[in-house]
Amino acid sequence: MMLARSGLLVEPAPSLEVIEPAELSSNENPLGPAPKAWRAILESMGRASRYPDRDCSFTEERISQYLDVDPGNIVLGAGAFGVLRLIADSFMKPGSEVVFADPSYPMYRYFTHRKGCTPVIVPLTPDYRHDLLAMADAVGQQTSVVFVCNPNNPTGRPVSHEELIEFMDTVPEHVLVVLDEAYFEYACGPDMPDGVDWVRAERNVLVLRSFSKAYGLAGLRVGYGVGPEWITSALRQVRDPFTVNCLAQLAASAALEDRAHLEAVRGLNEYVRDEMCAQLERLGLAYIPSVTNFVMIQCGGDDIAITEHLKDQGVRVRHGSEYGMPGWIRVSTGTLEQTHRFLEELASLITAQDQEQEQGPTEEPHEEDAHEQEPEQALLVSMGK
Repeated sequence: MMLARSGLLVEPAPSLEVIEPAELSSNENPLGPAPKAWRAILESMGRASRYPDRDCSFTEERISQYLDVDPGNIVLGAGAFGVLRLIADSFMKPGSEVVFADPSYPMYRYFTHRKGCTPVIVPLTPDYRHDLLAMADAVGQQTSVVFVCNPNNPTGRPVSHEELIEFMDTVPEHVLVVLDEAYFEYACGPDMPDGVDWVRAERNVLVLRSFSKAYGLAGLRVGYGVGPEWITSALRQVRDPFTVNCLAQLAASAALEDRAHLEAVRGLNEYVRDEMCAQLERLGLAYIPSVTNFVMIQCGGDDIAITEHLKDQGVRVRHGSEYGMPGWIRVSTGTLEQTHRFLEELASLITAQDQEQEQGPTEEPHEEDAHEQEPEQALLVSMGK
């Protein structure tokens, strides 16, 4: 069943009760930081008057031990976004070409235009994954960087190990391949390629990882890149001093030690995601199977209006138009309670629309009556089954 356009007038229900919003728009970890990370944060509060480690050397060494690579292969940043900024400043030269998929993480396009580069955009495959063969064909002499978001945001679909091997075998050495693995901890498994393998082979690759997602440290802004030293040293040359605060550095280091918490996060995510998808199937709604902590759902109508309606009901999700996917909404897998709340609001919206269809079309108001209506008191949500 697909949601299609149909006028649905939703009257806001007045209430004095203040309900905490169900935040399902930013792919955050509902369990929060690991206990060891919490302790590191609390114990480091007394150091707030001191500057952090200027070069992030302690945390970079800790990450290198975790990944079994040299410390020189790690470069820390203020979130994966901060490392993206370093890549743009170091490798995306004005006038060069930058290859990336569409739809994918919007910041690739942002930095491409900001640095005066030419975007070379490759559509996703029909099953919403990167078309690595087409992306390889799009690489030319003017290409400086290729971005591969694996698994892809916003579709949640990965490329296979075999596909990535074939792709890397075709990319020339003058091109930097950025493997954005911000959701790797959710998706890792026997069929999921690990970009760090190409770093160990000294390939022209930089892998992006984040502590904002599975590790629950989004508010502290810490992420890192993994690459050969000729790449990471170039990034360090343009990194601002003290760019990652001391709480973030210590919390990230401690989070790596709490593997039990990470397994709990993965377990909850898989359970809630499966529950969400099962309920979506009962509602007859199409969705893209995901290996991450979010699901892209086809609503078929005005996704922006639907998102605003859900927000008014205390449920925050992301509209697909932001990613060039109108008619879709992206929903994070929060707690089971938050997910049930989202599904209940979505089901209520569908039920209201069904009832409206059963009643049939209403008589068009006279022109003078139309002027008396107050549109700000109602939300028109275009949605149907």
